[in-house]
Amino acid sequence: MKQTKTVKLALRAIGMNKMRAFLMMLGVIIGITTLTVIVSVGKGASAKVMKSVQNFGANAVVVFAGGGKITGPPDEKVNTLTMEDAQAILQEVKGVRSMDTALIRVGRTVKYEENNTNTVIYGGTVNYGDAWEWSTESGDYFTEEDVASMARVAVVGKTVVNELYGSIDPIGTNIKIENVNFKVIGVLAPRGTSPMGMDMDSRIVIPYTTASRRVFNTPYVSLIRLAAVDPNQVEKMEGDVAALLKERHHIQAGFPDDYRVRGASSISKMAKGMMGTLNLFLGLVSLISLVVGGIVVMNIMLISVGERVNEIGLRRAVGARKKDIRNQFLIESALITLMGGIVGVIVGLVVAVLLPIMSKGKMPAMLSWEPFVLGFIFSVLVGILAGIQPAKKAAEMDPVIALKG
Repeated sequence: MKQTKTVKLALRAIGMNKMRAFLMMLGVIIGITTLTVIVSVGKGASAKVMKSVQNFGANAVVVFAGGGKITGPPDEKVNTLTMEDAQAILQEVKGVRSMDTALIRVGRTVKYEENNTNTVIYGGTVNYGDAWEWSTESGDYFTEEDVASMARVAVVGKTVVNELYGSIDPIGTNIKIENVNFKVIGVLAPRGTSPMGMDMDSRIVIPYTTASRRVFNTPYVSLIRLAAVDPNQVEKMEGDVAALLKERHHIQAGFPDDYRVRGASSISKMAKGMMGTLNLFLGLVSLISLVVGGIVVMNIMLISVGERVNEIGLRRAVGARKKDIRNQFLIESALITLMGGIVGVIVGLVVAVLLPIMSKGKMPAMLSWEPFVLGFIFSVLVGILAGIQPAKKAAEMDPVIALKG
């Protein structure tokens, strides 16, 4: 029998049992929808990670006070980095173009008139703009004279401006940091999020000496930011900095480091590893949905074979071969799951488009061709695998017994 006729018979059988066909499609629709959303969100998240790595700096190496493997704000109680460490790095590590040392405090209250917000206070040097490759949108950074005199001047991030000032120009105004008055002399250009998802625009930069002696009263350093001359030497610089600090801090073999050295490459690997783990977990969820959908299709097809005994017997009586019966049920099963796959891809793409809007950009998604290909392959594969047993049962049925019902 020609395959086109077999396809027509399969489509007619599906049309005669629309509710049954929909129930078989449902599990596949859910699985393919989940798969489509995962692929779209995964690609969007990867693009966001790469953008945040660029925000971090392709030639950057950062030394954090305190040990551990997770990159994040240094613990305020950790006092393992000093200005002497920073000077030693600058003198002994080759390939450093610029360096900024910082004293950081997270979640500190800042006030402007009746408005207040919690933000990061970053006590840095005059090299901040060069080391971070971060310009000002308006105004300027503080000077060497400001650092030497422990001046109470501040450069604020865009998030801070939006939360404290709204549409007002902040340049020349006074804000309170830890109840100390500071004059705003500059506004940082927008930077976006860090690889770990932190808002880099939610910060205020003040002179390190002011932060150390007038505000927080500590001589220690929270982090050291290095900018490499050559981005290709970042990994080597990471190793050199780590080896130097291990020697300076007298850390013996087998004991944990009291610092963390992170470069752009290691930050990228860490962020991608986290996203890969999440995508793997969600992928397993969609795979389970497809397996469940396949089991549902197989069971309903088996029931369908039992209900269509007379049809099978009649077709065998008029000359249909076992192969024709088997192909009809296999094609019927594959067509049902393929239609479910198409619906699943469409629904998944709609969800992927709506997710960034509903999450206000916190959950990015990127549309691509992969969901269409994966949806087609997986839905047809599920249909064929689910239809093998029912098709075999129908093909092996004795035509005489089948005619008797």
